[in-house]
Amino acid sequence: MVGSVLRAVGRRVRHTTVRVLLAAVTAGVAWWLAQLLLGQPAPIFAPIAAVVSLIDEPGARGRRAFRMLSGVLVGVAVGEVLVRHTGAGPVEIGVATAVAMFLASAFSTNPLPILQAGIAALLVVGVHTPESGFSRLFGALIGGALALLVSQVLVTPSPMAMLSDAARTVLTPAARALRGAARALADSDLDAAEDTANIVREAHKDVAAFDAARSATREIALRTLRGRRERRRARQLDLRLSGLDSLHASVVLIVRLTQEVLRQHDEVPSWTSRSIAELAEAVEILAESPASAEHRRRAHDLAERLARLETTGLSHPVAALVTEVRLAAADLVELTATGEQAT
Repeated sequence: MVGSVLRAVGRRVRHTTVRVLLAAVTAGVAWWLAQLLLGQPAPIFAPIAAVVSLIDEPGARGRRAFRMLSGVLVGVAVGEVLVRHTGAGPVEIGVATAVAMFLASAFSTNPLPILQAGIAALLVVGVHTPESGFSRLFGALIGGALALLVSQVLVTPSPMAMLSDAARTVLTPAARALRGAARALADSDLDAAEDTANIVREAHKDVAAFDAARSATREIALRTLRGRRERRRARQLDLRLSGLDSLHASVVLIVRLTQEVLRQHDEVPSWTSRSIAELAEAVEILAESPASAEHRRRAHDLAERLARLETTGLSHPVAALVTEVRLAAADLVELTATGEQAT
């Protein structure tokens, strides 16, 4: 129990490490740059804007920066108008915050610009100095502009690499599960089959992460310089990998049917476990480099032969297992199809 919790904590920390370090470095640069350009001793809003804009996933950083800046602009404008005509006090702070948030919500239901508008208006009226509103605005502009430069130009992840890495996280446990099912079937080991079932159960989150990575890469390919250079190749890879969840579902069924066959003590031809092992090999080849044409070709050749397996003369549970192996191989054929092979 403690081990699984620590592993989960480690995964979450690794997932956010790059974003945290990038936001931290950019925050320091934003502070220094705002001091240099604005002459403020403590330009706190520049690093805040940088951190708020960069802490999100790569595909959402540009939108987040624009939303944050739009909220600040609305809040500063409302705060400046009210403080010049009504003064500052508890009632005025409440009115300014409400008006700014209502105005921001008229243009967006996203909570970020609404929150930033309320905070900006609150600070302008609460601090009540002539330069407070505009200093916050200029500081936020510096931090937001720096975040956009970093996220959209300087440190933009490769859509191809993101898609390949996300696909690998789905394919690798799938191959492990197939290897485990093949060994369990060859050794008639029901306990080993149960252990293999744990692998596919834990892999569901990887499929969800892959779907999220697909959405992020589309945004990066559309909105960043590096993404535009890779847009055509990334679109092709994204389209080809769209059937990855179907392959995962087939692997889950193969593991479950392996357990069912072992529970019923059916006679299983030796070629059945060999076929599952060959399917595992094909998935491993693709997992090594999902974007590589050579790896796709090798995996395709293996899967194409397995997609023609016959079930004649097999008992019902074994026939069901072989049918699912055949369907998984067909899924893999589609994942690895290129050129005239693609349908």
